[in-house]
Amino acid sequence: MIALVTGGTAGIGAQIAGKLRAAGATVYVTGRDPVRGAGVADALGATFIATDHASVADNLRLAARLADRVAPLDILVNNVGGIPGPDRVVTDEGHEATLALNYLGPVALTSALLPTLATGSRVVQIVSSALTMHAGDPFVEPTPHRALAAYARAKQLALLATLSLARRLAGSGHVNAVNPGMAWTPGVAALTPKTIPAWRHLWPIVRAVQRLASPEKAARRPADLALRPTDTGGYYDGTLTTLPERLRAVSLQDRAWDFASAAGRRNDA
Repeated sequence: MIALVTGGTAGIGAQIAGKLRAAGATVYVTGRDPVRGAGVADALGATFIATDHASVADNLRLAARLADRVAPLDILVNNVGGIPGPDRVVTDEGHEATLALNYLGPVALTSALLPTLATGSRVVQIVSSALTMHAGDPFVEPTPHRALAAYARAKQLALLATLSLARRLAGSGHVNAVNPGMAWTPGVAALTPKTIPAWRHLWPIVRAVQRLASPEKAARRPADLALRPTDTGGYYDGTLTTLPERLRAVSLQDRAWDFASAAGRRNDA
């Protein structure tokens, strides 16, 4: 059993990787810092591959590298994500950075890995309860830029694309999305009141609550979906959760998958 956990060198991702290793899987983890990543991977008994997941091209390079080294791939956990910062940043490829990290990169990677996935493979997409905060057209960037709004939109698109993939792989694999819940991770620790101004008056209380949230506990449901899925096409927010009717629209889900997959193909051209 071979697994890839993106962003698997800290926080929830490292906990998921550890649980997969404990179940006997050969695990690959990714991250941007090669020195820290290699050290964490050694401690986990995993293999580290340096990857910038905000770069579509780097996601495609990762997929090609795995195709050469790993066949087939049984488990893909798209854990990487987060809020890059309070200000709007555009990547070298011309994408808004929050969208690239949380949606374009993971979907481009998943699409490129499809030929490498084993029959009966499990794909788990980590999302966030913040996705319900975006009420507009997910293909229109909110203006002015607000970090939390950009994150909510990106996670909503990632969920929609995941549900599209679940239908495409029906009968040959299990694909699910999960909100793992709050956890004190390096990404959460890096947040500031400037990143989420709506919380600024409650910031000490928010931080106190966040510090108590366990990454190990947050990793349990994603790891379980990777190891013992019972169904496909689900969104788990604590338990299997029914989405609003708007997000259940097949046309919207397919558009989310096709848009990010096309970004990957354009980068590969």
